[in-house]
Amino acid sequence: MAETDDSMRSIAGVVCSLRDLPNGQLRLVLDDVANESKSTVGPWAHRIVFTWKDFAAQEIEDLTLSEAELAAFGHSVLARLIAYRKHPVSK
Repeated sequence: MAETDDSMRSIAGVVCSLRDLPNGQLRLVLDDVANESKSTVGPWAHRIVFTWKDFAAQEIEDLTLSEAELAAFGHSVLARLIAYRKHPVSK
């Protein structure tokens, strides 16, 4: 039996996006967001740019990032989410 989504969320999260740069690269941007409902699925509001990194577009499109780069990305996201659990955002 498949588990269903209970629609409960944390008060903070990280949004990932890709942005085209004029030099042909892609910028991976991580933004901190706050859940305005404090418990359900949103709405989410932008808080601050957490970090970003530029990549060759082909690396992203072909999914050929190194294991180390992928691990660093995952580590950054997870570390940020853990930090929010220990130090919740306030409005």
